[in-house]
Order: sequence, then structure tokens, then C-alpha cells
Amino acid sequence: MMAVQGRPRAVLFLLAHAVVLQAITFAMRPTLSYAVLDVGGSQALLGVVVAAFAVPALILALPAGHVIDRTGERASLLAGAGALVVAALLAIFGGGSVGVLLLATMFLGVGHLLSVIGEQAIVANTTSRGQFDSKFGYFTFASALGQTIGPLLLALPGDTVQTPPVALIFVVCGALGVVLLGISFLVRSSERSAAAGERARMLPAAATLLRTPGLIRALVAGSIVLASVDLFLAYLPALGHGRGIAAAAVSAMLVARSLLSMFSRLFLGRMVKLLGRRRLMVWTILVSAAALLLFALPLPLAVLLALSAVYGFAIGTCQPITMSWIAELATPGTRGLAMSLRLASNRLGQTVLPSLLGTLAAAAGAAGVFVATGVMLAGGAWSGAAVGQAQSGEGPDDVPARP
Repeated sequence: MMAVQGRPRAVLFLLAHAVVLQAITFAMRPTLSYAVLDVGGSQALLGVVVAAFAVPALILALPAGHVIDRTGERASLLAGAGALVVAALLAIFGGGSVGVLLLATMFLGVGHLLSVIGEQAIVANTTSRGQFDSKFGYFTFASALGQTIGPLLLALPGDTVQTPPVALIFVVCGALGVVLLGISFLVRSSERSAAAGERARMLPAAATLLRTPGLIRALVAGSIVLASVDLFLAYLPALGHGRGIAAAAVSAMLVARSLLSMFSRLFLGRMVKLLGRRRLMVWTILVSAAALLLFALPLPLAVLLALSAVYGFAIGTCQPITMSWIAELATPGTRGLAMSLRLASNRLGQTVLPSLLGTLAAAAGAAGVFVATGVMLAGGAWSGAAVGQAQSGEGPDDVPARP
């Protein structure tokens, strides 16, 4: 198990924080999609909702990481939890307006970003080199547990079979936000080095990281992978709504994805040692693409559940790989910035790609979005080939990737 400042209690607080954060996020995001549809929003508007989650956070990512490197992670965790509480309150009291729902989505995105950067910086700053794959695997296991719990709220009985209890879910998320705020007070920042005041300025440090061979392609792959998860979350309710699939069944598919993502991360370190980061990244992206392409077919519910599980295992495997590699590249005092650089690239993908595919939904529906996302992932496998290997060495391809 990973050590955070060498104390089991600190580990539990951090993992609990990750679980609650992701439970809130993965309950609210699909529920916001249902809420937008309920007030008359179109399927094309769901792409804007996905982008609204990413745009404010995209602006804040690098500054937040830089501040964390100088002041510690706890303040970021507290600010993130506060933003999530505000998001829930906006959704509860302004859920009848598309504009307010978009604002709630923005606060949700900011709260999620500030919280995730703080969590990842703690892991990166308290892990020994050579252990990043396994430690980030454990951390992302906790995140996936939260991603599994959150969608379970969609299975609660609603006004119709196809619609979950939107208002109730927002209230539960608001209560969980208060819990997250309490946990944030209990999480301690990692130790600051003696050279804290001499850390490199934000933009030069970021430019240095970006000059690493293969890094930009690896960041592109990571952003495509995460955007596909966002699109899956946003458009699976629309697919179910259009095909008359019950909200409980949609919840089961979301839970299946999360469970298998969680399961895959327990073995991430072993899989990297067996196959190497690069090979594992490419193959899991390709499997994810194939699973999403099949969603466009009118398949039985049992098959859709199985495809959700396959997609979850594959996408859950490749998500933490760029995280561990970038943490390994960064030097002490820049790891918060390095994590925020990765998250900024992810948010850029979450902003541009869903907006583009949201226009496709108007013409081809949710099934067309799944096809386009699958094709996009298949192209992302080429970018994934740029990810570097672990420092301990994983085999004959353990050489720096060329951009």
C-alpha cells in the first residue's frame, strides 16, 4: 500500500477523499445530463454540458498546480470541496434552467480539478521513483470505487422508468460535498522542500516538461482517453433514453464500467512489468475503441453490459499510465505543475472533442457519438505509442519514445 508521510491514517484520509470526490462527480454528471433533457435541452446541448465541465478548469489548471508546489495541497482540496458544494446547491435550487445547470457544471469541473490536482500531487510527492505505476494504480483504484458508487444513485426510483430522481441525487451530492470538505481538513499537505522558494517559474517549468521526447503525444492520448469517458457518461443516458432502456439499466452499465476500471488498477503495476507501459497503453486504447464502436449496434442489454465492462477494464488501465510516467519525469518541487499540465491537456480534450461531437449528435444521435468516439480512440492509439517506459525497465522497447 502506498505511504503518505508514512502514516496509515494519512493514507486512509487521502483514499477516502478520492472515493467521495469521484462519487459526487460521477453521480452529478450523468444526472446533469438527465436534468438538461428534462427541461427541454437537446442531445446536441449535452456536448456543451461536457465542455462546461472542462473550460473553467482548463484556465485554472496550471496556476493551481504551481500554487500547490509552493504552498501545499490542503488549500486546493478545501477550495475544491467548496466548489462542489456550490455546484450541488446551484443544481438543487436552479435545476429548472439550462443556464443554471451549465453554471453548476462549471463549478463541478472547478471543484473536481482542484481536488484531483491536490490528490495526485500528494501521491507524486510521497512516492519513491520506480513505484509510481503501482502507487498510482492504488490511488486510481480508490477513484474508481467512487466512480462505481456514484452512478448507483441513478438506480433510485424516479418519476418515470427512464428518469432517475434528479432533485434527490443533487441533494445527496450536496451532503457528500460537505463530507468531502471535512475530509479535506484532515488531509495533510506533503512536506515542502527547503528550496521551495527557489522553484522554477510556472511557464518555463511547463515548457521544460513539454520538451521531453514523446510527452506531447502521450498527453494527446491521455486527453482522448479521458474525453471518451466523459462522452460515455454524457451520452449513455441519451442512448438509453432514445432506445427506451430503463435508467436502472443505464446505471448498471455505468457501474460495470467503473467496477472493471477499479479492478484493472489493482494489477496495473504487474501488467506494466509484463507488457511495458507503451504496449499496454496502445492495446488498451484499441480495445476501448472497439467496445465503443459496438455500442452503436442495436444489441441486447446483456451484451451492452458486457461491452461496458470491457470498455471499463481497458480504459481504466490506460488512464493512470500517463499519470505515473509524468510523475516520474518531474523533479521534486514541480510535480504539482506536472500533474496540472496533464490535467490541463485532458481538459482541453474535454472541451474541444465533446463540443465537436455534440454537433454530430444533432444529426446522428447518441449512437453516432459512440461511433465517432471509437474512431477517435483508435487514432489515439498512435499517440499512446509515445508513452515512456518505467525507469526500472520493462523489456526491449524500454527506450525513450520519439515525438
